[in-house]
Amino acid sequence: MKTLRAARLGLPIAALAVALAGCSSPRELVKPTPLTEIANETPPKVVWSESAGGDQENDLTAIAPVEADGRVFVAGPDGEVLAYELASGDRLWTADLDAELSVGGGASADLVVFGSDDGRVFALDAESGKTSWTTSIGSTVDAAPSVGFGDVAVRGRDGTLAVLNAATGEERWRQSRSQPALTLQGQGRVLMFPDALAAGFDDGTLAVFAREDGKELWSQAVALPSGRTDVDRMVDVDATPVFADGVFYAASYQGKLAALAAQGGQQLWSRSFSNANSIAAGSRALYLSDAEGIVWAIDRRSGDALWRQADLAHRGLTGPALIDGYLVIGDREGYVHVLSSTSGALVGRSDWGDPLIDPILQVDGKGVAVTRDGQVRAFTLE
Repeated sequence: MKTLRAARLGLPIAALAVALAGCSSPRELVKPTPLTEIANETPPKVVWSESAGGDQENDLTAIAPVEADGRVFVAGPDGEVLAYELASGDRLWTADLDAELSVGGGASADLVVFGSDDGRVFALDAESGKTSWTTSIGSTVDAAPSVGFGDVAVRGRDGTLAVLNAATGEERWRQSRSQPALTLQGQGRVLMFPDALAAGFDDGTLAVFAREDGKELWSQAVALPSGRTDVDRMVDVDATPVFADGVFYAASYQGKLAALAAQGGQQLWSRSFSNANSIAAGSRALYLSDAEGIVWAIDRRSGDALWRQADLAHRGLTGPALIDGYLVIGDREGYVHVLSSTSGALVGRSDWGDPLIDPILQVDGKGVAVTRDGQVRAFTLE
């Protein structure tokens, strides 16, 4: 579940609430929808569980796992990085970055990259965990880095998008976007292509850049800010966009879900929506949860709703992961839910005792998730 931050003041939501209390009446907290009994035909089954390097009890921390070449890489807030074999859970190596982390890493078959709260970027050899290089982008790393095509893409809290040489860490180019006064904590991962990069921004836009020199190829508004207050005008595109069949799908907080053509950014369709968590894509549908905790299947071609599931409303959901034809979602009370991707019906549930970090990873029919109490778990669906 996302947390607010004041971009210029650095205020957490608790402090912001106190600041706003004098000019608005307090809202009654909505209680989570009680769980009802289900047949539980397809519960998630934990295959292995190991340390993720430390607990993430601070809501401003969201260090999700990343996978490459059969290895899972996780880290704790104090900078301990661990690598596991996906199939068995055997620990391959550990490394200590001696840095404070708030977001997860990026990986390729050769390199693992993490960014720290003080702006440092660490590249580790994926085979051994030894440091390959270290550099700084000058701003808190606010999204999991992306690694691919010989580059590393890193996002800073100040609106920076920096592209680094994956072999040396040398900066190749950077773009910068001004930040709204108030934004959600964190940003989406950069999508990397052979000739371009795509990223959503806190001003409600999706932009595509030439990978070689950083020239902006196009920028399109997913949602436009509206309202009288900074809170009303928040339209962050924080969920990592989805790309499929020549179309980008992007969602904004209290804004819209939109389909944009890869060539030129023309809007193909849009619908009102509020989302900040991960999005899953199937051959026909997008699957995502909205700000109220309602889970949706949206037709990729038209933007029409195929189904909605409201039985998990107000439960503080992660985004869904599409695993073996089912959707897997965690809630703030530590339950892991399994939904039919065709109907949205609840078909499985397990109580893991602690909330999951968004996003849940899907690799070859297996799920991998990190819990707030510092465990990384690989699971399958029975």
